[in-house]
Amino acid sequence: MKPLFILIFLLCNLVAYGQSEISATVVDTTGTTLPGANAILLRTSDTLLTSFATTDNKGVFLMQKVPAGDYLLRVSFLGFERPDQKITVTETDQYLGLGEIKMYPAGFLLNDIEVTADRIPIRMKGDTMLYDAEAFAVGENAKVEDLLRRLPGMSIDASGQLTWRGKPVQEIMINGKPFFAGNATLVTQNLDAKALKNVEVFDQKTDSEEISGVDDGEENTTVNLEMKDEFKAKVFGEVYAGGGVAAGGDDPRYDAGGKVFRISDATQIGVLGTINNVNRVGFTGNELSNFNRSSGRGGGFRFGTGSLPYYDGGQAPGQNRSLATGINFGKSVGEHGQLTVDYTLFERQQTQIVTERQAFTRSNNERTILSDQTDASTRYSHGMSLEFEQEIDTTSRLRFYGSGYLTGDDGRALARTTADSEQDGSNTYTVEELSDGYNPGGNATLGYNRRLGTKQGRTFGASAGIGYQKDQTDLQILVAGLNEGSGGGLPIAGSLQNGLQLQDRRTNSFNYDGELRYDEPLTEKLVLETEIGYSFDEDEGDYRFRLEEASTTNLLTRGWSELRGGTDLSYRFGKGNNLQVGAQVQRNQLNIEGDTTRNSDFTYLLPNVNFRMRTGKAFFRLNYRANVQSPSVSQLQTIARPSVTGRVSIGNSDLDPATVHRVSGNVWFNDQFRAISLNGYVSMNYTDNAFGNSLTFTPGQQIYQTVNVSHAWGTTIYAGSTIGMAFMKGELRTNLSSNRSVGQGFVDGVARTNTSDNTSGTVDITKEFNEKSFLKAGYTYARNVNSFDDEESVDIVTVTHDIVTQFELELTEKWRFESRFLYRIFEAASFADATNIPDLQASIELRPFKKAGHYFRVSGRDLLNQNTIINRQAQAFVTSETISDGLGRYFLATFHYQL
Repeated sequence: MKPLFILIFLLCNLVAYGQSEISATVVDTTGTTLPGANAILLRTSDTLLTSFATTDNKGVFLMQKVPAGDYLLRVSFLGFERPDQKITVTETDQYLGLGEIKMYPAGFLLNDIEVTADRIPIRMKGDTMLYDAEAFAVGENAKVEDLLRRLPGMSIDASGQLTWRGKPVQEIMINGKPFFAGNATLVTQNLDAKALKNVEVFDQKTDSEEISGVDDGEENTTVNLEMKDEFKAKVFGEVYAGGGVAAGGDDPRYDAGGKVFRISDATQIGVLGTINNVNRVGFTGNELSNFNRSSGRGGGFRFGTGSLPYYDGGQAPGQNRSLATGINFGKSVGEHGQLTVDYTLFERQQTQIVTERQAFTRSNNERTILSDQTDASTRYSHGMSLEFEQEIDTTSRLRFYGSGYLTGDDGRALARTTADSEQDGSNTYTVEELSDGYNPGGNATLGYNRRLGTKQGRTFGASAGIGYQKDQTDLQILVAGLNEGSGGGLPIAGSLQNGLQLQDRRTNSFNYDGELRYDEPLTEKLVLETEIGYSFDEDEGDYRFRLEEASTTNLLTRGWSELRGGTDLSYRFGKGNNLQVGAQVQRNQLNIEGDTTRNSDFTYLLPNVNFRMRTGKAFFRLNYRANVQSPSVSQLQTIARPSVTGRVSIGNSDLDPATVHRVSGNVWFNDQFRAISLNGYVSMNYTDNAFGNSLTFTPGQQIYQTVNVSHAWGTTIYAGSTIGMAFMKGELRTNLSSNRSVGQGFVDGVARTNTSDNTSGTVDITKEFNEKSFLKAGYTYARNVNSFDDEESVDIVTVTHDIVTQFELELTEKWRFESRFLYRIFEAASFADATNIPDLQASIELRPFKKAGHYFRVSGRDLLNQNTIINRQAQAFVTSETISDGLGRYFLATFHYQL
C-alpha cells in the first residue's frame, strides 16, 4: 500500500503543477464589455468540454485548474459570434491572460477573420508574470511608460511611480541587470516601447535570500525590461532648449538640458543635465528620482553630499539660477561582477525677499517677531561614488561602496527685525550676515556574506566602514540698533550684539565601524541570529568668536564609542510570515576633551520585536525597537550660532545620551480585481532623557539651549486609499495624516510641556479620457496647533485650504494642452491675517514631427502674476509664517529633440 500511496501522491502533484488559469475580457467591436458572455474550453483531440466560465459585470471571465494541452476556446453571446480560438497550455504555464476577445454582430462575415493564439499577451511561469510587449498595441513614438500603462495590473502615477497589483515596484532592470535602481522614470519615459521584447515581473531575491537559500518573506517587486537585440547599444533620450520672457519684458528666461542613455549587454551609461533660471533647482520627478542609487538595492539620494537634488515641480521661492548634471556608468565585470560609477554636480544661485513672522506662546505674554529680509546665496556640490558587487560563488557575495564629495556655499542676508512683547516692549534692529561654507568628505564600506556548509540558512557576514567629513563655516555679522538693556549686550559669546562679530566654526569628523553576523537555523522554522560590533566616531570642534577686542575660543573633541552584541530568535511560519524577538546590549562611552573634560560610561539593554503576517490580499507589520542617541558636537559647543531673526542656538557640554523607544505598525490591503487599495501606518515613540530646549527671551532675541528633559512623546497616523471607478474610467484617492509631538522644555526658567499638532487630509478624483488625457480635482485641509499646558497661554492655530485642478488633454497626435490651477486659502491666525493666493499655469505642445517624436512646448507660469509664496507651520514653542517672492508671470518656449 505504501508504494501505491506514494504514486498517487506524485501523480496529484504532477497534475497540480500542470494546471493553469485562463482569463480574458469579452468586448464588442466598439470596445464595450459584454457581461454574461459564456466561454467554454474544448480539448482539440476529442472536443471534450474541459472548462467553462461566464463573464462578470466587467466582461471578465476566469477559468481555473486547466490542465496542459491543446484547446479550442469558444465564446458566445446573444446576437454576437466569433470563430473558435486555438490555445496551447504548457506544463510551465500557470496563468494565461488573453487580453480582449472581440465579438462580432451575428451574421457578420467572418471568413476573412482569423483568430489565433500564437501571441498570448500574458503568461505566468513560476513566480514570474511575463507580458509579451508586441501583443499590446501602442501608438507611434510611444515610450515604455505608455506600454506599461496598458499592461493589466500595472499603473503609473503622475510622479512616475510604477506599481504592480497595488505594490510599489522596487527596482527596474534592463536585460536582467540593475540600472538606476529604484527609478522607473529615467528608462520608462525615454526608451521607445518598440525596443522591448518582453516585460517580466517577479519578486527579486535579496542578497541575503540568495546566499542563505531561505525566503525572508519580504517582497522586492522587480520589473525586468527585455530589449530586442537590434535596439541594444543604441543611444536614446531627449535634449531640449528654450527661452522666454517674464512679465514686463525686461527679464529673459532660459531653460536647457536633456538626458541621454546607452544600454548594452555589458555596459549602461546615463547622462542628465539642466541649466535654467526658471526656478527648477534640480530635476523634476519626470527626470530624476534617486538618481544615485547606483546598482544596489535600496539606498537613496544624499542631498548635500554630492548627489543631485530632487525637485517636486512646485513654485520655488525667490529667483534661482541652477546648473545640475549627473553621469552614471555601469559595467559587467566577468560573469558575476557589477561595477557602477557616478558623478554629480549641482550649483545654485538664489536671491529672494522674505517676510517672516513668528509667534511664541508664553504665559500672559504673546511674543511676536516680524523680520523683513533680503537674501542672496550660492551653493555648489560635487560628488562621486563607486560600487562594486562580486558574486564569488552561489553562496557568497562581496560588495564595496565608496564615495567622495565637496560641497560649499556663500551667502549674504540683510534683515530688519522687530520683536514685540507686552513684557519687553518693542525692539527694532538690523542684522547683516555674510557666510562662507566649505565641506569636503567621503566614506567607504566593505561587506562580505556567505553560507557556511550546505545547510540552508546558516550564514556568516562581516562588514567594515570608515568615513571623514570637514565642516568649515565662516561668519561676519554686523548688528545695529539692538537694545538688550543697560548691560549693553548679552554675556553669551556668539549671540547678537551691536557691532561687527566674526566667527570661525570648524568641525572635523571621523568614524569607523565593524560588525560580524552569524545565523544558525535551529529548526526548519526557527533561526538564531547573532551579531557583535564596534563603532567609534569623533568630532573635533574648533569654534572661535571675536567682537572688537574681545575674543573667545571653544575647543572640544567629542568621542563616542559603542561596543554591542545582540541576538534574535526568528520564527517563520506560513508564506512570508515572521515573528522575531531579540535584544542588544550596548556599552557606550562619551569622552569630551578640550575646554571641558568629561568621561562617562553608559550601558543599555535594547529589546526589539518584529511581527509580519500576510493574509490573502492583506499585509500587516508590527515593530518595536529601542536605540540610543548621542549628543553631537554642535549640541555641546558653547559658542552660540545666531540668525538674522534673533534666534540664537547654543550648546550644552553637560548633555547625556537619550534613549528612544518606538512602536510602529502598518497594514496594506489590495484587491486588484475590485481596484481597491488601502494602507495605514501608526507610529508612537517615547524618548527618555530626551534632548529638549531651554528657551529664554531677551528684549530682542530668543536663546535656545539644548538640555536633557525627562521625556518626549510623538505619534504619527496615516491612512490612504485608492479606489478605481470603472464607470468613469477614473479613480478616487484619499489621504489623512496626523502628527503630534509632546515634549518638556523650559521657558524663561519655568518647566513647561509644549504640544504641536499637525493634521491634514486630501481627497482627489481623476477622470481619464484616454491614455494621455485626464482631469483631476482635489482638496486639501491642513490645521496646525501649538500650545502649552498652562491655562494662561493662548493656543496658536493656523488653518489652510488648497483647491487644485489639473487638466491634460491630447487633442490629436500633434496637439496637447496642459493646465494646473491651485487656489490656496489661509485663514486668519492670531499673528497673521487671512489671505488667498490663486496660481495658474498652462502649456501647449505642438508635435509636427509625427515619426521623429520631436515637439515644441509653449508654457506660462503664474499667469495671474501673484508672485507670492506663503508657508505656515507650527513647531515646538513657535509658529511661523514666511512670505517669499517668486518669478511672477513668465512665458517659455522650448524645443524637445528625441534621440
